[in-house]
Amino acid sequence: MATALGGLVIIAVLIAGVFFTSNQELRIGTNTFVQERAFRAAEFGLNAALASWDNTEMTALAVGGTKGIVYDSSAHGWRDSVTITRLNATSYMILSTGTAYGGIQGQARRRNALLVRLSAPKIELPAALTIGGNSKAGGSSLVTGFDMNPAGWTSCPQAADTVAALAAGGGTLNLVGCPNNSCLKGSPASLLNSSLATDTATYFEYGDEDWSSITRYASKVYEAGEAVSSIGPRLNADGTCDETSKQNWGDPAGGPCGDYFPIIHAKGSTSSLKLSSGIGQGILFVEGNLELAGGFSFTGPIVVRGTVTTSGTNSVSGALAAANVFGGTNSVLGTALITYSSCAVNKALQTAIPPKRIVERAWMEVF
Repeated sequence: MATALGGLVIIAVLIAGVFFTSNQELRIGTNTFVQERAFRAAEFGLNAALASWDNTEMTALAVGGTKGIVYDSSAHGWRDSVTITRLNATSYMILSTGTAYGGIQGQARRRNALLVRLSAPKIELPAALTIGGNSKAGGSSLVTGFDMNPAGWTSCPQAADTVAALAAGGGTLNLVGCPNNSCLKGSPASLLNSSLATDTATYFEYGDEDWSSITRYASKVYEAGEAVSSIGPRLNADGTCDETSKQNWGDPAGGPCGDYFPIIHAKGSTSSLKLSSGIGQGILFVEGNLELAGGFSFTGPIVVRGTVTTSGTNSVSGALAAANVFGGTNSVLGTALITYSSCAVNKALQTAIPPKRIVERAWMEVF
């Protein structure tokens, strides 16, 4: 009898041990699952904040200022809070706190951080109009290198940077109907015979970025020979800017699309982009030739691999450069008005590229 009772006690202890161990394993497994869900929620917050990043909004944030975002999916067992802090002129910290619900402990929290920086391209042109190869300019056109802020833009600093009106190189320049360079205004000289106008780096390298890296982010892409017309701001039904419309290149006059500066990329080295009417702003890259006719108006930098031709009444506020890498002749005639604007160029460049992770130790887990 004593032996039997002892055996039963031993068996009971073993069974109790099995149940205890199984319960502990269940608790550990459940809590690990909830911890992992919290971690994934924190990672989601970092990625979602980058995906919805608005350069215009974030560059307006003061150093030390913060922006909060909440992603609530409590119905699916998690919630995430993101705080974006501006550290200096170009760097930001994104702090994401993910909370998951469930498990024995009730909830779990994980917190991750990501350091990013803005990489603003630097398009440094020596003149309002920089052209390579053979060129002719004049008629009733006017090119001015005296810095002017676009009409109605109140957020620009006082215009101060003055450059030459025209920088040419690598070919002959014929000024037509422009006695004493009257169609060119700039300082320290209205006309420059510059080696920068023949250097391809002037047209295609922009500090930490280049032609390829910027066009990768183009939101308006036109294939070779594709017709472009009716360019102008487009609004959604609720009155907000419709950035999905291919014809919407922003609105330099202000309004809901006033802060929208798209990158426009016209492909096709043997074709021409023809613009005859409408308004737009941003950064315009043209693989082939650019033809401005009628009354088209653009605010921001324009870079053309081929040649530029103007006729009729057109205006560019910012800077225009044509590398002429395929030969031919640039022709700036008609009543074209090309005005240098450092504010227009800088605003377009500052909003061009989304932030990038810093090179080393960008991600960290915060406890």
